[in-house]
Amino acid sequence: MKKFEIKKILIPIDFSDTSKLAISHGAFMAKLFKAELLLLHIVEKNWNPFDIVVPEVKVEEPSDLAKKIQEKLDELAENMRAEYGVVIKTLSTTGNVCDEVVSVSKENSVDLIVMGTHGTSGFEEFFVGSNTYKVVTLSEIPVLSVQTNANHIGFKNIILPIDNSDYSRQKVNHAVVLAKHYACKVSVLGLPDGESDVTEENKFKIKIDQVNAYLEKSGVIHTSKIIKGKNQAKLTMDYADSVNADLLMIMTDQVEDGTFLSSFAQQVVNHSKIPVFSIQPEEHNENIPWVHPY
Repeated sequence: MKKFEIKKILIPIDFSDTSKLAISHGAFMAKLFKAELLLLHIVEKNWNPFDIVVPEVKVEEPSDLAKKIQEKLDELAENMRAEYGVVIKTLSTTGNVCDEVVSVSKENSVDLIVMGTHGTSGFEEFFVGSNTYKVVTLSEIPVLSVQTNANHIGFKNIILPIDNSDYSRQKVNHAVVLAKHYACKVSVLGLPDGESDVTEENKFKIKIDQVNAYLEKSGVIHTSKIIKGKNQAKLTMDYADSVNADLLMIMTDQVEDGTFLSSFAQQVVNHSKIPVFSIQPEEHNENIPWVHPY
């Protein structure tokens, strides 16, 4: 399994409060990892005149729009360079938000996408979803989604849910890398199948012990707990709340057609009160190594 590194971070921005939070999280992370930042603004294909950032800045023509956006991006980048001391590049494109984010991330060899999200509910959750949800579904690289109330910058406690899936442990490497850079602890949450028998439960405990052993060997402070129940997403979010966690790390776990996330991933991405670090499984195969030397 390829070692997880963060050398370049992409932050799609629309100048909203949530995208500003994403910028703060992404810039702080770039400083920790000594990574480069790429700020991206995407103008939707169906262009309409609108107010940018402040009502006083009125845009009437597409050419004016591009100019004003670039000015705002450059101003933002300059302020961030002064505050965080990181390398920052800016880019403005036109097209579908989700497609452009994924395309730009590939073209620029990005390691991580950081996006603000409002989350979704009801009809939208199952049929439309937010731009962030769609990017999480389509992206081959990890996506950190930041919610409106994620005002605390930095992480002290990462929730690492481990279930019975073949690829659940693939995210352990990512947790170790983040824990070391942020000097935080990892809370392993075992989520066995709700209808598992005693033999299966014993096998599952061995899996959790292996994760704990690897975290111990890696020098990461950690705790572990096994909780059994039907709605694993709710169990995970409730547990995160009970231990004051500030980051949830999940596998995206797409359903068969690849256009939707699993129920667990979908619920967590759309409803978690804390940032969610989503990782796409490399392969659905237990023989794929899930650890590497840090």
